Amino acid sequence: MVGVFFFSCSAEAANGAGATKIEEERAEGAVTLSLCTPNPSKQAVKLFNYLHEIQGKKTLSAAMANVNWNTNEAEWVYKHTGKYPAINCFDYMQLYTSPCSWIDYTNISVVEDWWKANGIVAAAWHWNVPKTQGSKDYAFYTPGKGQGQAETDFDVTKATQEGTYENKIVLADLNQIAYCLQLLQKKKIPVLWRPLHEAAGTWFWWGAKGAEAYKDLWRLMFNTFKEKGLDNLIWIWTSEGNDTDWYPGDEYVDMIGRDIYNQKEITALKFEYDRLTKAYPGKIVILSECGGVAKFGEQWNAGAKWTCFMPWYDYERTKSVTDAGFSETKHNFADREWWQDAWKQDCVLSRDELPSMK
Repeated sequence: MVGVFFFSCSAEAANGAGATKIEEERAEGAVTLSLCTPNPSKQAVKLFNYLHEIQGKKTLSAAMANVNWNTNEAEWVYKHTGKYPAINCFDYMQLYTSPCSWIDYTNISVVEDWWKANGIVAAAWHWNVPKTQGSKDYAFYTPGKGQGQAETDFDVTKATQEGTYENKIVLADLNQIAYCLQLLQKKKIPVLWRPLHEAAGTWFWWGAKGAEAYKDLWRLMFNTFKEKGLDNLIWIWTSEGNDTDWYPGDEYVDMIGRDIYNQKEITALKFEYDRLTKAYPGKIVILSECGGVAKFGEQWNAGAKWTCFMPWYDYERTKSVTDAGFSETKHNFADREWWQDAWKQDCVLSRDELPSMK
């Protein structure tokens, strides 16, 4: 989702070895304790092991940056409840404009500050590409799916074909975002990395031409980052439900996410959780986006034991922490009452309750 619109792999984690015996362990339903990234950083391993330790016992609260590069939503939660979410998710949405006067992803101070305050860092990427070949206007929605927003005819089937216009754009963008992620790597900041989300919904260009083209793009990204030595990423793939054909593979995915909106029915939420835990045994399953859903305590008590939950941001409410609207307790996706209920649950962890991942 964007704005206000709808939108592991096994070996010994301690020594950072690559994934082995993946299919055997999945078939046995074993917990997988190693990251897909070869030789992962100490901090990434520590965070991943912690996620496995709390799985089914505790859940991490999270907030989504308002549009891209801030902690406004987390600040709103703190202002109205007295607690910070455990995770802040940033978005490289405007990468194609960076660096410029209003956004520069190489300035990582906001991310560093969150990490130094003992918060966990997550990152998404609403990947903008030219609307048409040669265009200076960018978009990520597919034709007919933009809901009034900009749309692109960018062909994902050509994105991994060497020499094509699309391939040149994709490789340049991957180089640019890899550099940005390397800046976090140098600061020893592990990242819950959730790219190419909601693909099977087909409203984003990366999912517009089916599962095979999508998986090829995912693997291109993974292997590009591998070649560049990125060791701080924990890879999250987002399911849309019955889309196992879209799954990139255990060797490319550490965690499974599910985005759910406008669902108050507990049995439906529990069904989604059970479906994913059954389809991907041993994988950590999270409510990677949500809004307008049943209170978290009700979900947890019904058995939907997501390892993380993240309400989407309310653009008008938190676009500025100094606006009058920031003081209001209403929210399009999770209001103060929803958060207050979450904090009452013993299972829900806030930032101050986290162990150090450093």
